[in-house]
Amino acid sequence: MKKIVINKDKLQLIDDKKRSLTELVYIFVICAMIGWCVEVGFVYLNVGKFTDRGMMYGPFCSIYGFGASILYLLFYNLKPSKANIPYAFIVSSVFMGAFELICGLGFKYILNIEMWNYHGRFLAILDYTTVPILIGWGILGTMYIFLLQPFLQKIISFIPKFIVKRLALTIVIAYFLDFAFSAFNIHVNPEILQKLVDP
Repeated sequence: MKKIVINKDKLQLIDDKKRSLTELVYIFVICAMIGWCVEVGFVYLNVGKFTDRGMMYGPFCSIYGFGASILYLLFYNLKPSKANIPYAFIVSSVFMGAFELICGLGFKYILNIEMWNYHGRFLAILDYTTVPILIGWGILGTMYIFLLQPFLQKIISFIPKFIVKRLALTIVIAYFLDFAFSAFNIHVNPEILQKLVDP
């Protein structure tokens, strides 16, 4: 893959070897599982009981995986320097806030369920995100980009090369099978979604 960059007032094409579909698969799945653990832990601390916080059979909160994937695609080649922190903060705020907003509207008007609502909150944006939450996304996104993502990439690099792509393909197939069966289960038992709203 080639990437256009500006260097000394000249446009140059440089080889981009950092971004990979295989790595994206691993980041998506790992972050979806981390998100599931975070959600389960949060509910346990607030309600005092174990509650499956995913829509799928497996331990996945896919929204976290998609969020991490967006950040990966936006910042996979960002130099980890202090000078890039404001840029990472602003872009994370905008893109992750927009992602939350789109997901909230999608749940409401496509699945006919309200997973969250910030109506009446300070500086709410269409009831599904707020300006303070955008700032929070900027902080979390920046921490993810500079701390968690490099750590995950290091872990992924330890997977033996002869199985890394095959394992990623196996994960993709297993995930989509789980997604298909879970979607059918939700269609037959729509109350599953209500349990996610009110654990």
